[in-house]
Amino acid sequence: MIACTLPAFAQDDPKRTFTRAVDQLMTDRMELSMDIEITDEKGRVKEKAYDILMAKFGEVEKTMMVMQKPERAKGVTVVITNFPEKIGVIEVYTPANGKVRKMEATPENMERVGSNITVSSYASQDLDDLDFAAAHKQEVDGKSCYTFRVSDHADPAGMKAEFLVEESTYHIVQIRFFDEQGNNTSITSLSDYQAVPGVKGKIQPMQIEVKDFKENTQTKIQIQQVSHRPGLKEEDFVLHETSN
Repeated sequence: MIACTLPAFAQDDPKRTFTRAVDQLMTDRMELSMDIEITDEKGRVKEKAYDILMAKFGEVEKTMMVMQKPERAKGVTVVITNFPEKIGVIEVYTPANGKVRKMEATPENMERVGSNITVSSYASQDLDDLDFAAAHKQEVDGKSCYTFRVSDHADPAGMKAEFLVEESTYHIVQIRFFDEQGNNTSITSLSDYQAVPGVKGKIQPMQIEVKDFKENTQTKIQIQQVSHRPGLKEEDFVLHETSN
């Protein structure tokens, strides 16, 4: 009876489904390398590559992104520090002049430094800050998925995300974003989930594709490797200026 009831219960409880899906993802004390291919509205293709460190220290989240491609930008390093109750900080080290500059982590600045390559900020938000709409089932690419809307409790009129979670695995298959008017602004598709070595029960989508309908761009992300880094410390995220 329990086995038969659980799937229906999960379908009716999007918060529980969301929690189970997100808890599988590796979001802390990790290192990964990724290749990125961005196609703009005119069909022009840009290639980028990053090595990334991610860790949480209490309620503070830190991400370090070291650019490997294109060659002219190799070594440019971005450190993003997010705080729970205030605007975060972005630090950028440029090897060409050995300088570090700081700026506020506004949405515009975050997009400028390429932070949109991460899956979704929803994964690290407190569940009490989110509102969940009733779930229903939907088939995507031959997969039966729980589908439900998630919004920020503090800004119910703002942007909303629709999560499609595979029924059998609880893998997040798609995240669809909507603006205040209800227009679908982008779709993030996640696939090729693999286990993270050395960490029981944690997985990572190795392929991510983002279709941005506002900018008319398509971004393909291939995760080349992911590993657990339990020994990461805050000093590993400190940038130092150098003299040239």
